[in-house]
Amino acid sequence: MFKMNLRAAIVALAVLCAPSLASAESVILVFDLDRAIALSKAGKSMAKQLETQASKVRSDTEKAAQKLQEEASKLREQQKLMAPEALKGKVEELQLKDLELRQSVNEKTQAIQAGGQRAAQQVIKIAEQQLSDISKERKADIVLRRQAVFFAGPTTDVTNELVKRLDKKLKSVKVTPVAAKKGKK
Repeated sequence: MFKMNLRAAIVALAVLCAPSLASAESVILVFDLDRAIALSKAGKSMAKQLETQASKVRSDTEKAAQKLQEEASKLREQQKLMAPEALKGKVEELQLKDLELRQSVNEKTQAIQAGGQRAAQQVIKIAEQQLSDISKERKADIVLRRQAVFFAGPTTDVTNELVKRLDKKLKSVKVTPVAAKKGKK
């Protein structure tokens, strides 16, 4: 009981001694960067390009997989006519092609993701500049990510304004797959 009263007295003393916040209200702004990017023209352009690139990889993969299946089917038909060692060699050859296809798909997918991340960094850089401008114009004392705030009124959320400014500064961004650098052998 004594400890609680002591804590309460310390808190009360701190409140009384602290400078008055009533004389100058703090300006707090919140923003949702992910939402701003997703709604912006550049973000939509980026998403469309990523989907197109991924779709092409899927299509190419399906074609290559179909070709491998056809080769496997032909091999099954010929297996009775082949010597065991020749059959084993053809099976290993097909397995190697399958492995190479999987590795190729993995590399292409990683290249697309890396390109998307690079493009996103360009958008984020512009967004940060615009957010800085917004905070200066509104004389903000604190700017927080929306995810860090339990509740924020609509007047404190500058996400829509950020989207408008992003659209003015950056209409689209080019997504170029970035191939991974291969190590020296």
